[in-house]
Amino acid sequence: MRKKILFLKKYLKNPQTVGSVIPSSEFLGKAIYKSVKELDQATVIEIGAGTGALTQYISSLNPVLVEIDKEFCVLLKQNYPHLNVVNSCALEQLKKIDERVGLVVSIPLINNPFKLSFIPLLNDLYGKGLLKWCVIFTYGLTDPLGEVNFESKKRKRFVLQNIPPAHVWVYS
Repeated sequence: MRKKILFLKKYLKNPQTVGSVIPSSEFLGKAIYKSVKELDQATVIEIGAGTGALTQYISSLNPVLVEIDKEFCVLLKQNYPHLNVVNSCALEQLKKIDERVGLVVSIPLINNPFKLSFIPLLNDLYGKGLLKWCVIFTYGLTDPLGEVNFESKKRKRFVLQNIPPAHVWVYS
C-alpha cells in the first residue's frame, strides 16, 4: 500500500514524468518478462524502475535499476537488495554504456519531455552496436520509438488488465 501512495503522490506532483496514477499491473509485468525472455540474453538495464512494479517480474534477470527519484530508490534498495540500484538520470546512465545491453524502459514516453533527448541517444547506442534490444510499454496506439532506427519493431502484446491499458513493444 505504501508503494501505491508514494506513486500517487509522485504522479500528482508531476504527471508527465510518472504517466499513471498507479504502478503497472502484474499482468504488464508478466508481459514485459515474457517479451524479454524471448530475446537474446544481454545485460539488462531497467530505465525508470519507480516502485519496482515491473522489477519484481524481471528481477531474476539481475537488471541494473536506474531511477532518478531518491524516494523510489530507497524503496527499490529495500525490496531488491541483491540488485544494483543507481540513483541517476537515465540519460546520464545511458551515456556511460560501454557493453552490449538490453533495455527495459519503464517510463511511458507518450507525453514525456524526456523522449526528446532519449530518442537520439538510443539511435546512437544502437548504431554503435551497444544496444542489443529494447522492451517498452506505452499507453498510446503509436510506436513510441518510431524515430529510432531499429531493424525490427513490433507491438508484441496488449495488456488490457493495466490502468491504463498498455501495449508492449519490442525492438531489436
